[in-house]
Parts: sequence; structure tokens; C-alpha cells
Amino acid sequence: MDSNIGPAVIRVNMDPRLLDIISAVASIAILIVMLLGLPYVMEPAFAYIAAIIIFILAMSGAGLYINRTIT
Repeated sequence: MDSNIGPAVIRVNMDPRLLDIISAVASIAILIVMLLGLPYVMEPAFAYIAAIIIFILAMSGAGLYINRTIT
């Protein structure tokens, strides 16, 4: 028996445009949930600012992840 043979690894790459669309839709969903939920937990003015900051962080994180995976 040849012990150097390992399992075959098949890597499937998604289209970067599709990943961008999926991350944008997910980030918009996060924004909507935060806009609806955070004002019940904190002051409304701070909640809206926090929701926008979380949205920006989610979009930036998704963009960085996509850029690192496609390169």
C-alpha cells in the first residue's frame, strides 16, 4: 500500500461578485436588525450611531475577507 496518497481536495471558488452581493445583503440585514433592536436597549441617538458603525464594520470585514480569499 502506498501511504503517500491522501484524499483528493477539490476547491470550489465562488464568483467574487456573488460574494459581494451576499455580504451586502447580510450587512443590510444586520443594519435593519440593529436599527430596530438597539433603540430598545440604549438611547435612540446612540443606538442609531452604533447601528451605523456596526454596519460599516460588517461591510469592511466582509470586504477584507473576500479580498483575502480571492487572492
